[in-house]
Amino acid sequence: MKNYNKIENRRIYSVLFFLGATLALALLLLVGMPVPVAAQTTISCANTVAIPNPESASLIRDCETLLGLKDTLRGSASLNWSTSRPISQWTGVTVSSSHVTRLNLPSKGLTGSIPPALANLSRLGDLRLNNNRLTGSIPKQLANIRSLYQLRLYSNQLTGTIPMQLGNLSRLWELDLAGNRLTGSIPTQLGSLSNLQWLALSHNQLTGSIPTQLGNLSGLYKLALHNNQLTGSIPTQLGSLSQLRYLYLGYNQLTGTIPTQLGNLSQLWELVLRVNRLTGKIPTELSNLSRLSRLVLRDNRLTGSIPTQLANLSNLQWLSLQRNQLTGTIPTALGDLSNLQGLYLENNQLTGEIPTQLGSLSRLRYLDLNNNQLTGSIPTQLANIRSLQRLRLYSNQLCGDIPQALLNRRGLTLNPRSLPACPTATPTV
Repeated sequence: MKNYNKIENRRIYSVLFFLGATLALALLLLVGMPVPVAAQTTISCANTVAIPNPESASLIRDCETLLGLKDTLRGSASLNWSTSRPISQWTGVTVSSSHVTRLNLPSKGLTGSIPPALANLSRLGDLRLNNNRLTGSIPKQLANIRSLYQLRLYSNQLTGTIPMQLGNLSRLWELDLAGNRLTGSIPTQLGSLSNLQWLALSHNQLTGSIPTQLGNLSGLYKLALHNNQLTGSIPTQLGSLSQLRYLYLGYNQLTGTIPTQLGNLSQLWELVLRVNRLTGKIPTELSNLSRLSRLVLRDNRLTGSIPTQLANLSNLQWLSLQRNQLTGTIPTALGDLSNLQGLYLENNQLTGEIPTQLGSLSRLRYLDLNNNQLTGSIPTQLANIRSLQRLRLYSNQLCGDIPQALLNRRGLTLNPRSLPACPTATPTV
């Protein structure tokens, strides 16, 4: 009887153990517990052509990680990753100090998704998967690669939100997620990336406001948030980005006025705020941007006159103010912008005559003044601009003869080519 009881007890214990193990496995699957890459594949890199030196344990782990995620990443594309080839010869893989330090696979036709297991490459510094057809979301696990300094995922088909955990990548100096299908708001945590120089989130479907925390990125060189669905006002804190060269906020739904603080960006080369819903006057403080080459404020709801102080922008090449509600006359001082190549003032409510001083713009190629309320005749001085390729003056109240030198100019698109005669002044009695 005792032996029978022992046998029954063992059976009970066995059943309980089996049930417990089954329950534990079910829980693991339910909570999505990550499975180590080594457990996902039976391929070993040790003592192969890929890793002939068995003492390189760290490189063996990186090798097996890449082989484990190869199929997920490549999709229908091809990668030459194999144990029959030295890992240093694998496409896009750079090895340094017994670790994979770079994974550069731009424009390789990848159609898979970004595997979370990439986080196992503990010394990865440079990750470039741009210009592919990758789908799915950006794994938050990438934030565990603390050595990462460059992350390029632009021009893919990525969806979902930007993981707020990316704000933990303290060494990151480039984050480029442009040209995807990302949604949601811009994480405020990105303002913690103290070494960031390049932030490109353009051409997505991002919503919400621009985080004021981005004003903390003191070393930022480029900020590109254009072509999204961002709302709210432009944070005044962006005026603290003393190293900024490029600020692109166009093609959003931004409202409010242009912050005067943007005039503090002394290193700025390009300021593009086009196609928003900005109101108010053009700040005279923008005339402090002495290095500015492009000022694009078109397609907003700006009012008031064109500041004469913009003539101080001696390096300006492109001035685009069209399709606003600007009034007043064209400042004669704009004739001092000796480097100007494009002057776009059409579709406003400008009055007065065309300044003769514009004839001094020897490098001007495009002059668009159409759809305003300009009066008087076309200055003969415009014929002095030998570089002029397009002159659009239609839908104004201009009159008189068009200078023959303009009519005869080869390669010049001129509209209109004729005007009504100017009214004869009524003599006073």
